[in-house]
This record gives sequence, C-alpha cells and structure tokens, in this order.
Amino acid sequence: MRPLLFILALFISSTLKSESIIISSQYAPVIYHELGHNPSADEFTRVDFDGDWNPDNNWDHLEKLKRPRVVYWDVKESIQHYYITYAFFYPRDYARWCFWIHCHENDFEGIRVTVEKPSWVIKLEALAHNFKTEINKPAAIEITIEKEGHGVYPFDVRPPHEPYKRYSPNDYELRPLSELWTKKASSLFNGKFRYKDKYYPANSWGKKWILFGLGAAKPPWSWEIWGSDIVKGQWYLDP
Repeated sequence: MRPLLFILALFISSTLKSESIIISSQYAPVIYHELGHNPSADEFTRVDFDGDWNPDNNWDHLEKLKRPRVVYWDVKESIQHYYITYAFFYPRDYARWCFWIHCHENDFEGIRVTVEKPSWVIKLEALAHNFKTEINKPAAIEITIEKEGHGVYPFDVRPPHEPYKRYSPNDYELRPLSELWTKKASSLFNGKFRYKDKYYPANSWGKKWILFGLGAAKPPWSWEIWGSDIVKGQWYLDP
C-alpha cells in the first residue's frame, strides 16, 4: 500500500500545482509602469537575472546584463477563496538624487488578488512602501507601479504619470515564489522575524545605499503594513 499512497500523494501534489499555475495566469495583472530618469531600473525582473544568487552585486549588474521580465506568484486557498500574490523584484530602488535608505540595492513590492470561488474577484490590494491601498470588486486587475521607488497602486486609485510602459500578462513570465522560498536559509537573505512561533528570513542582502540594514528589500513573506493591526508576515502567510 505504501507505494500506492506515495503515487497518490504525488498525483495530488501535481494536480494542486497545476491548478495554482492556471489560477495565477488567469488573474495576472495588467501593469502600467512609470519610467524615471533611468528606465532600465524601472523594469521588474528575476532575482537571479545576472546568473547568480548574490544579492550584493545586483545594483552594479543592472545595466550590464539582460533583464527578463518576470513576475513572481503564489496562490493560497481556503474553502471559499483564492489569495493570489504577485511580487515585483528590482535590482535598484533609486531616485535622481540618492542618499542613504532613500535609495537601496534590491526592491520587492507587490499586490494580492482575492477571488471568491469559483471566479469572482472581490478585492485588489497593493503595497507601496509598507502602506496598502485596495479596491473592492475591481472592474479589472490593473495596477500602476511608480517610477524609481516602485510602489504599487490599483490603477483606479493612481493612474500612471507619463512616461510609462504598459505590460499585459503576455509580456512577462510568471514564476513561482517557491523558487525563493527554497533559498530562505541561504545567503540571499539576512535577519529573522517571528510569526506564530516560527522564524522567517526578514530581508534580502544588499550593500548599495543600505545603512545598518535600513532600506533592505523585504521578501513577500516579510511584507508589513504600517498603520494597520496586521502584524509583520501576516498579510502574506496568513491571508
């Protein structure tokens, strides 16, 4: 019986994974991305866009290497809902005039789409610099990502300023956040935080413009929402 149970477990796991991929594709956002004075730094990409998992050389490698358009996704499911996270990684959070913390190497911002089963989108939430904006029952899953700092907003809350570039879901690749989760104990991350008696990596490493760890990028499981009663880690880990 044990081999049969093992095969059944693999089948169930594969089925659930396939379903999650379909769901993430079905609700992927249309993105209106503003362009700052360095448009190449306003392009979301893979964490390992430069062919390595070293977070301390991304700032310098940005303009030397190709940067594929990638959006990371994760699907969590309850009896009644799907909670779909989409995350956008950048080698630089920058500004025309940089100073400590305001600019920093590596950046991770994102959104969550809540779907009431079977297929009713009931909420679109977006994060911008630890603050959240949301729309209930959005007519479309469209977002604006600001230039330079890359805060994310529902399109209806903040339309983009010129110049900007529009991305449909056909313009980028969806990759599972599990790729990063499997590296949670690696040198890709730094520090820890505690949520429900478990410890999670708090920040991505990075050296440029980061002072005493302040300004370091947060992976999605470490996102926090200021001005709310949602504690660090809860929004992603326990929707």
